[in-house]
Amino acid sequence: MAAKKETTWLKYFDQLYEQNIYPIIVSIEGIEKILNVQQFGLNILSHSVPMIYLLDYTTGKYLFVSTDCQVHLNFCKSRLLDGGINFVMDRYHPDDMKLFNEQIFKDRLKVLQEIPASQHKDHIFSLSYRVKTDKGDYTHILQRNSFIKSDIKGNPLISMGVITNINHFKTENPVIQLVEKVDPITGNVEAVQKNTYYLNEEDKIFSKREKEILPWLAEGLTSKQIADKLFISEHTVINHKRNMHQKSNTQNSAALISFAFRQHLL
Repeated sequence: MAAKKETTWLKYFDQLYEQNIYPIIVSIEGIEKILNVQQFGLNILSHSVPMIYLLDYTTGKYLFVSTDCQVHLNFCKSRLLDGGINFVMDRYHPDDMKLFNEQIFKDRLKVLQEIPASQHKDHIFSLSYRVKTDKGDYTHILQRNSFIKSDIKGNPLISMGVITNINHFKTENPVIQLVEKVDPITGNVEAVQKNTYYLNEEDKIFSKREKEILPWLAEGLTSKQIADKLFISEHTVINHKRNMHQKSNTQNSAALISFAFRQHLL
């Protein structure tokens, strides 16, 4: 892939712009039906149908934004269409923008580097973040997108996504990115990666109790055995293990122990 490993989200737009790539005219079979879905919706569904967008990475412009933008983001779609990525940068919460720009987007590129460009469209990236409304407050949104067009070198060029307001369900920290693969034949969805990011570095630090549990995990004890050793419930041990897996982005005890050794926690 042409994009460097350490490319940030914002630098990626600059790199494509400097290459003078001719603006892309999206022509994907059946996409017109998807983009026009809001024309057939009823008012009773207006708060359930997600906002749909198409973002051209070669220009930093939105090719399409559905009318549901007002419902989910509290500003009209013309603001996105006219302002493009520059408008989004001004509305993105600064902490969330820094996290996405410096860490999350680089992790997305790593995922895309490991798969053929033809399979990019079959992978869904889900992420929550905060956007400033015209009233000056921040609204929580869930964004799910796929890169539906990439060049022959695997650089993502067109992103298609949906956005839903999740104000009643989301807190600021931590931020979780889920990567899923959709089987193009069966439609089955499989989670392939789940990463947890913290807005504050101190939130990644293991608690005193979690550090007490680690040595027993390294000894190969079960949650029940550890609970008996520390005179706490098995449920509490399981919760602490879950928190440590989340903080370390590990999926099993072996990976967690390996992480603990690398971080000099054991």
